[in-house]
Amino acid sequence: MSHAFAKDSRACAACVSWGGDRALSEDNTLVRVGRHGAEGECRTASSHDYRKVTKAYHTCAAWSPLPTLKKHGGRIGGPTPTSGGPAGPSVFVAGQSAAASGAGAATAQATPATTAAPGVSAAAVVEAEALPCRADPLDVEQTPQVRVLYTHWLRLKRKRAIPLVREIDTAQIRETVPRVCLMEPTADGDFVYRSCGRALQRRLPQRATTRRVTECHPPQAAERWLADLRACLDSGEPRCLMVRDDPMLPGTRFVELLLPLADEEGGKATRILAYRHVPGG
Repeated sequence: MSHAFAKDSRACAACVSWGGDRALSEDNTLVRVGRHGAEGECRTASSHDYRKVTKAYHTCAAWSPLPTLKKHGGRIGGPTPTSGGPAGPSVFVAGQSAAASGAGAATAQATPATTAAPGVSAAAVVEAEALPCRADPLDVEQTPQVRVLYTHWLRLKRKRAIPLVREIDTAQIRETVPRVCLMEPTADGDFVYRSCGRALQRRLPQRATTRRVTECHPPQAAERWLADLRACLDSGEPRCLMVRDDPMLPGTRFVELLLPLADEEGGKATRILAYRHVPGG
């Protein structure tokens, strides 16, 4: 007997990175699977279930809807689930609007030292700041969260060693824009936000555009990110990382992709296009 999950159900079956068999309904608001307990591999690198087989109804904090569901109102709303039990609304409440389910979600904005993700306590933030923020390399070819942006960058790279800033076409990477920021180095080793997507801006205590990294992030987190930004700029090669214990998302891991860009033909990298796959964005 088949089963259907709603566009905002937070079920693995409706997640962009789930590998099980599924199909969309005609109106693109439901995901249908062969049975409620259908299984598939989790391909979300920031999830604790990464590369594990999960049930269709399973869910996690790193859930993100399929692009088609997102275009038809699928959004992340309501409290972050803490277990792998059956997901919330399914076909029986498919008529509930995504806006209503997320109406009570508040955007957390505080000082750089206490910025917290929605649903995270102040104690969790303090605990996260006590841990060393770190980033471990990932195989960019095996990281589905960055595939759209990385593929676009590769297409441009085929024409030259390093793609140009003006070649980036946001219409082709529309799904990633809210989580993208353009970073420009300063003479003293810092970086400035030249642009910042909405999902990232919600995680920061102040408007990031034109501000330095050291102004927008706690010292330890800023030091880690600046080191990786400089490494990408100096090498002229992309860097894909799994970031842990960043106060921007205390207690949560997220995937980061850094792509070098040049201002002139044949020139060296002068800016970094940074994509941070923040859950809930």
